[in-house]
Amino acid sequence: MAGLIKRTVKGKEYYYLEKPVRFGRKVIKLSLYLGKEKPSKKGLKIKEKELEEKALERFYKKRLDKYKSSILTGKELAEVERIKDNFFERFNKLSKNRKESFYKKQAIDFVYTTLRTEGVDVGFSDVETAFQIIRDKRAEPILNSKVIISSSMITGFNFLPKIKFGERDALRLHGIVMSYFEDKTPGQLRDDQRIIAKYNPLTLKSEEINYRPPPPEKVKELFKGFFEWLEQNQNIHPLELAALVHLKIYLIHPFKDGNKRMCRLLFNKVLQDNDYPLLNISKETSKYFEALIKSVETGREKFFVKFCHKTFIEQVKNRRLM
Repeated sequence: MAGLIKRTVKGKEYYYLEKPVRFGRKVIKLSLYLGKEKPSKKGLKIKEKELEEKALERFYKKRLDKYKSSILTGKELAEVERIKDNFFERFNKLSKNRKESFYKKQAIDFVYTTLRTEGVDVGFSDVETAFQIIRDKRAEPILNSKVIISSSMITGFNFLPKIKFGERDALRLHGIVMSYFEDKTPGQLRDDQRIIAKYNPLTLKSEEINYRPPPPEKVKELFKGFFEWLEQNQNIHPLELAALVHLKIYLIHPFKDGNKRMCRLLFNKVLQDNDYPLLNISKETSKYFEALIKSVETGREKFFVKFCHKTFIEQVKNRRLM
């Protein structure tokens, strides 16, 4: 709780706001000078929020100084760091079994949402069955096509910690997650022109958006250029970098199919490599597409980056840990 403190200096009264603020395991007592006049209750609440924001930036300044960010502010990134620290403080207290249960739920939710967002007709039980089969290392063949598709995505998800960010491993990842769809040339760059369509509620039809991915003859060069850009920009803050990785891959649309699947996997690869919690970025499907398409059509990255920041806050801040 914040406390209003009155101090007398040389016969004059001055007001200060003092509040203990928790950062992970540390508790820091903060103080903010308010002036000679006692603030109103409303004014006090405004100052209390200002105190917390300034304290956050100051506390995480050293950590954030190693990153650059052109879209997210220092205040926004400091809040991300605090939420991340609080999440892992809670997560690290879990037993081994509860950590495994949490991972299982995360993986199943992510795979189910990702496939359904792509229009793949799988049920939650299909994904659960696939997860169990892979975990138990069962040798018997899988005959249910929905379980096969789900198991491919789970295998790709489990593969993320083992791969490096590069053309070769990205193609391997695509080959895994799209292995069931042989006609979509899994593990290969596209050799045809793709379009991006969205549903128009007025015409009740899917219509091409105001952006067309590059022609097939440019894909190989752009794909290589993406990884060169990534190599040179590792100092971008991980959350902003993850959003940009997703957006840049989506703009290239390097595959015949499964582009969004790859975008969301590589998005979480960035977070994972930098010790950030996983995000189920397309859970709110309509908001996800709205932000993504707005950035794609306008060429302004901030819409999607801000959406990812908001999603991080919403999903991680109060995430239940079983």
